[in-house]
Amino acid sequence: MSTETLDFAMNFEDNQQSDADKRLLVLFYREPIKNEQKSIDAGRPIFDEIDLVKIITPGSRDTFVGDADVTYQQRFPTQWARYKAGREQGTSGTPLNQLPFLSMGQIAEFNAVGCTTIEHLVGMSDALSQKFLGHFALKQRAQEYLDAAKGAAPTLRLQSELAKRDEQIAELKAVVDAMVAEKQSERAAKVPNSPKG
Repeated sequence: MSTETLDFAMNFEDNQQSDADKRLLVLFYREPIKNEQKSIDAGRPIFDEIDLVKIITPGSRDTFVGDADVTYQQRFPTQWARYKAGREQGTSGTPLNQLPFLSMGQIAEFNAVGCTTIEHLVGMSDALSQKFLGHFALKQRAQEYLDAAKGAAPTLRLQSELAKRDEQIAELKAVVDAMVAEKQSERAAKVPNSPKG
């Protein structure tokens, strides 16, 4: 196992490590494990279901699997909460297929080693990413994509707020139009027919 894979074993209270933790793929799951002592005592196989954690460093084929003890539950609270709630624990980020310069083959290669998002690609160490042809240029272009998206975020936020405002205005206009139509029909009903003479 490379030292890159073992980086997650550092003190996770350190801010630098929490940034490294964000790059990891962390999955909690339940699996039946044979309890040897209970099996011997019962004379048949006995299994206990236990919570496990799988930690994958994007870009590496090495995977850590261990008991999901309190240490990991506190270290990865979001993933643990999603697991306990029975929700999908998928990663958060922009999928690699959003990068127009990556081929389907390149995406499949990255996915095979646990690199599923643009953020994973950018955060992959040079030691791991050098396994891929043109790794430096790919990482650089991916970072440029993220930087451009970050620059566009305020504009997109404003557009979203304007669209919500426009919806509210349209709803209010419909209410006012309905009220005006109701008032006009009430007035028309109150006006007596003029006598013909």
